[in-house]
Amino acid sequence: MLREVTPATSVRNEECAHACDMEPEIVTHAKTGERFGIYRCMREECGLVRIPLEDLRRWDLDLCGVAAALARAVSAGGQIAVDVQNRMVEVGRVVVGDTWRDLFVARGLAWDDAVTGLADARRLKASGAPLVLALGDLPKDEVWPNCHPAVALLVDLVSLEDEGLVVDLSAAIERPTEPHGSAVESKWITVTEAGQMLLADVSGITLDQAKARVSKAATAGKFTTNGKERQARRIDRDSFSRWRLEQREKDLAAYN
Repeated sequence: MLREVTPATSVRNEECAHACDMEPEIVTHAKTGERFGIYRCMREECGLVRIPLEDLRRWDLDLCGVAAALARAVSAGGQIAVDVQNRMVEVGRVVVGDTWRDLFVARGLAWDDAVTGLADARRLKASGAPLVLALGDLPKDEVWPNCHPAVALLVDLVSLEDEGLVVDLSAAIERPTEPHGSAVESKWITVTEAGQMLLADVSGITLDQAKARVSKAATAGKFTTNGKERQARRIDRDSFSRWRLEQREKDLAAYN
């Protein structure tokens, strides 16, 4: 989730009572070949200060790395895609019960340049039901490019457990969302997305088993598809929803 960036040109002298910033000169030891920084402080109590290059290293948030961790944690379908460089990344589509959202993670939503920074968020505008997880502070409504996605603070939904990153979207995914006027809800869903929906109806099976059931039903013509197979197969959302309802009614009748 972090990536190393260019080293700092200065470092704070925490041992100095004045906590001054030091801009070291990088030198190489004549005998050992070791490289380090030196800073000549004008104050007698400091004098010549030796600075390890390790102290100049810096890191920045890798938003794509955060998106990848989130995608694994919530079993998002689709591919991770940068929407606004260093500001917003599309994580993928998530399904909880009968509700789906296109999940995004974003930083700097409360920064001064947030409005201009999000103006070119094409993927956000194209989403029929966007959910944005914000890093930092929540934004003001006017920051969005003529849409009103559901928004939640990531810190409120995430925890780090023994098994890794755990994200609870159960409350956030139900929040209302108003897509951009140009957005059109996709008629077609993938086998993976259909399998994720089926998991909400059938307990005790894995996603792979749910996808296998969807593929078998699709081959048998139980609902409408695009006529293609394997990764190219797409399923009509409305047709699949009707089939799911029929399956639930059959299961309920058999249970009673």
